[in-house]
Amino acid sequence: MKKHWIFDWSGTVVDDLGLVVWSTNYVLGKYGKPELDREEFRRSFCLPYADFYRQYVPEGDMDEVEALFREGFDVSDVKVTVLPYAREFLDLLKSRGCKLYVLSSMCAKAFSEQVVELGMDHYFEETYAGVLDKREVIGEMMQVHGMGQENTVFVGDMTHDVDTAHHAGIMSLGVLTGYNHSAALAESEPTMMVKDLNVVAKMLGSDLVENTNELVKIRGLDLPTFIGVPDEERAEQQVLKVHVDMTPEVKFSAMNDEIEGGVDYYQVSLRLNTVALEKPRKLIETLAADLADVILSEYPVTKVRVEIEKFIMSNTDHVGVELFRSKV
Repeated sequence: MKKHWIFDWSGTVVDDLGLVVWSTNYVLGKYGKPELDREEFRRSFCLPYADFYRQYVPEGDMDEVEALFREGFDVSDVKVTVLPYAREFLDLLKSRGCKLYVLSSMCAKAFSEQVVELGMDHYFEETYAGVLDKREVIGEMMQVHGMGQENTVFVGDMTHDVDTAHHAGIMSLGVLTGYNHSAALAESEPTMMVKDLNVVAKMLGSDLVENTNELVKIRGLDLPTFIGVPDEERAEQQVLKVHVDMTPEVKFSAMNDEIEGGVDYYQVSLRLNTVALEKPRKLIETLAADLADVILSEYPVTKVRVEIEKFIMSNTDHVGVELFRSKV
């Protein structure tokens, strides 16, 4: 199984096609050009996107075009969602010890906001966004992260993604969940082309179930505690950052706008604070297990994910652990 998995973002992990088509038509409207429908857009869209816009607004300055697109992106109310099976597929890869990355042409600012809003930031070792030509970045990216050609795969929905994989000499996996039709994607000759990520999961021996879970989330909870392998570290209180995802037993629609039967995230956060301070521990792995066990045993939750960030090494943002637990 490949160790390193590089993912395109738009059309591969998330469905933002509706938003991008809307924003594109916003740009075209500013130049007095006719709108494109969804299928016309899919047939003609290409990367780098400057090549696409030269077809429709050859008189447009690319800096101005990009600014208008971003303006349309900001004012639109079209929603972006995680594609079916994407979250589950990332969970599968993480559970098997794979390293995941993003290489995207999407605006870096918009991507950084989107990945957090969708609760996807914890999956990736590092993300590269705002990359107009991915072929110019992938070589250095692989070198920095120690990716060998034989153990790396690039997953994307467009011919540019496949071309980038060819350029790097790595396996390319084309998915038909995004921007390019099958005929166009096939012309770029991906190593493999699939309907969606569940097909890949089946090849890896797992049949994904599309996530219909409703989650109650706690993000960035500061937990003071005494932790560390050396006695002197454990003697000093330090603050950890904790992120929690909980699948409630009661569906949101069945709560009738009342907290009874639901998951009170405020009470959970207070309880986690108590657990973190109840005794010193050597390992954050131990603390993660203790937190997950308390949530599952004391609250109406069927599944829980606990992620802990520890700020101990000067040359890193943080180190951390991630743990999944379930009652079933």
